[in-house]
Amino acid sequence: MTHRFPVRYVVYDDDHWKLLQNLRRKAVNLMDALRRRGLFSITYGSIVRGDVKLTSDIDVFIPDVVPSHEVELALTDVGYSIISREVVQATPSYVVKGYVYIDELTSVSFPLISMRSDEEAFYSLAGKVSLEELMSGIRKPGINKELMLIVPTEEGHYEFSIEDNIEEAAKLLSADPSVLRNRAYILKRRKELGRTGVYRLIQLPPEESFENILKRLIDTSPSLKRRLKEHGR
Repeated sequence: MTHRFPVRYVVYDDDHWKLLQNLRRKAVNLMDALRRRGLFSITYGSIVRGDVKLTSDIDVFIPDVVPSHEVELALTDVGYSIISREVVQATPSYVVKGYVYIDELTSVSFPLISMRSDEEAFYSLAGKVSLEELMSGIRKPGINKELMLIVPTEEGHYEFSIEDNIEEAAKLLSADPSVLRNRAYILKRRKELGRTGVYRLIQLPPEESFENILKRLIDTSPSLKRRLKEHGR
């Protein structure tokens, strides 16, 4: 493909391929544990695109609203230890999500209320795969935190900035350019503010459930009540 803008080509060395393989194997084990409990999940981000590094996260996501105890049991039943749990909401009108961490770089997250279509689109923009696709070695293009579109190749990947090339990036991702512009804005803001820029982040004590936290949030948040009224639970 010929490009009319700066493109950087990256060739992975043996250490990079080994790291990518190890991270993907770890995600496979995690997703398989969820599947055994009847929970469908995806993974997304650098382990899908290929642009991993030693500090790369393993992010597994359950796209459906499910009982949180089922998620925790799926993990603990196969020997995972849960080190922390969080409720996160990026903005007052954004979906409320639960995060279960098994280590500092590895989490399983899930929506506590139904997601809107634009929220679901985020995972495709980052690059997402199912368990079956991950096991088959499939890699997909997506946007990283530095606002670069990563496009996998047999040798590694090529990348370019999406900020001035939204239309081209949207074509490669089969995405709506307006959704991509909004995602670029959110990533840029997060890059400037860090994770502390999220609207709400609640650490759960061991005895507290995600559902109890959600109920309290709904009782005290007019914006969340409006969202539920407009889009349902």
